[in-house]
Amino acid sequence: MRVKTDRAVYIVTGTTFLTFLMINRVGSIGLLDPKLLIWLLYPDILIAAILFFCSILQADEDVSLLSSSAIFGVAMVLTYVPIDWLFSRKVGLIFYLRSDFLANVTTPIGIILNWVVFATLAAYCYQRLGTIFETRFADRSETSRLGFVGTAALAAGLTGIGAALGSVVIYALGTSHLWIWNAAQVDHIPQIASVPVFVPITFLITFLLCPYFFGVTDSFMRKQHTGVAGIRCAIFMGALQFLGFLMFYAWK
Repeated sequence: MRVKTDRAVYIVTGTTFLTFLMINRVGSIGLLDPKLLIWLLYPDILIAAILFFCSILQADEDVSLLSSSAIFGVAMVLTYVPIDWLFSRKVGLIFYLRSDFLANVTTPIGIILNWVVFATLAAYCYQRLGTIFETRFADRSETSRLGFVGTAALAAGLTGIGAALGSVVIYALGTSHLWIWNAAQVDHIPQIASVPVFVPITFLITFLLCPYFFGVTDSFMRKQHTGVAGIRCAIFMGALQFLGFLMFYAWK
């Protein structure tokens, strides 16, 4: 069962991947001044914003999933940015190679805006899969054979796996030209394609808990506002990521 917003989400996912792939390739061959690579993020942001805005403006019941996902993305990123400031400025875990607009901002604005896109896509994936599974596993009496919690857990599992794999791909493509992981030079941190292993593990565990962040309708977990879900998700992800780093730091 497809809805009108699915096409916009597919396009944004594809253009985001191609954007980071292009940054990686352009940076590798030295086609542009390294200081300008950060600006290649903005076409992707513009495409995503236009597609999301046009889709949300459609008078259709399906757009509520995308609009709520966008609220989740904004709330999550605004909560996570101070946590990222601790990672980069105080801990020295990550170092951003490119700055834009405001040089004193630890995290470049282009990267922050891309995080909103990532978080929106993840929230949409979870909520969309949840509605698909509720329909797919429903019997003729319109009662889900898998149960509300079961369908939510299945949707969260697929979202978590997708987020973990996506984090490896995106962070690996951007690491050599936009940021450097493990700038603190901590030994004994295993990596996957130059990305510290605790990063995809954090994304996996965080989005496995989507039923807790969002809540599940008609179950023992009360449905949460997506803005609250975003705040909860960012705090948990930041804390888990920091604990993962400390675990390897203690082994140094």
